[in-house]
Amino acid sequence: MTARRDAEPADRRVLAAGAVVLRRTAASPEVAVVHRPRYADWSLPKGKQDADAGPSGGVETLPETAVRELFEETGLQVVLDCPLDRQVYPVAAGTKEVHWWRATAVAQQERLPDEEVDQIAWWPLEEARRRLTHAADVALVEQALALPPTRVVALVRHAKAMARSDWSLADALRPLTDRGRQQAVDLMGLLGAFGLQRVLSSSSTRCVSTVLPYVTARGVPFERSSRLSEEEGAERAESVQRVVEEVVQRTAAAGENLLLCGHRPVIPHMLAALGVPDTELRTAELLVLHVDAAGEAVAREHHRPSS
Repeated sequence: MTARRDAEPADRRVLAAGAVVLRRTAASPEVAVVHRPRYADWSLPKGKQDADAGPSGGVETLPETAVRELFEETGLQVVLDCPLDRQVYPVAAGTKEVHWWRATAVAQQERLPDEEVDQIAWWPLEEARRRLTHAADVALVEQALALPPTRVVALVRHAKAMARSDWSLADALRPLTDRGRQQAVDLMGLLGAFGLQRVLSSSSTRCVSTVLPYVTARGVPFERSSRLSEEEGAERAESVQRVVEEVVQRTAAAGENLLLCGHRPVIPHMLAALGVPDTELRTAELLVLHVDAAGEAVAREHHRPSS
């Protein structure tokens, strides 16, 4: 399964996002549902993409939309898992396109009833099958349950750096531009949406600066490797692959979600270590792999902040 890259909304296309939030109990898996008084229905939580909700006031990415809307409608703080099938249907404003993920709740705050959502419930699977108003929501729940357990291994290309021709010192020290620094800040919410728990980066300044805002804000373990740098890694595929394979094995054993950060000439070697065909990543673009217990990618998706 491959999710589409985030894109600017086309004319008369309304983008939205939501999640099938599951929790395991001794009796049965349960799914989070909401009652919307305006429509008198029981449905899965979702909402429209906000053009002003990004970290720098720009358009938020769809994963950020899903996380924000889940919190606003249910009080649940979630981490996204595998992408699910999109829903596309006509609305008064044009065509609505809803992007879905499977998700896990990591915390919950009390939410008072209002005109948008007046009830929140956890339903066992059989009850969800019977009582969800929309058949498409039932299909999403079934799809989420059918997918195997997965964790995330993500790879980001460093944000926009100063041109080589404008930098006179060692290339490893070449910094991000103003735009690149903004991209690094704007990546924070996107990385957080997937609950990335450990970061391995090239030791070069432009890579470290790309992930450091997230590392600092979240307090996650952070490793730097010169073997992933452009100077050492571009022509040493086996060395790069060994570094990546080792950290992937460690994080798999710990059940952690992992973020890698690298350079354009080194990324093909990093992808090879992940068993993924070479794919071009733009600056600050994130490739998210959802891998099963055997290390196989069940799904992949691409995202990039709007800055």
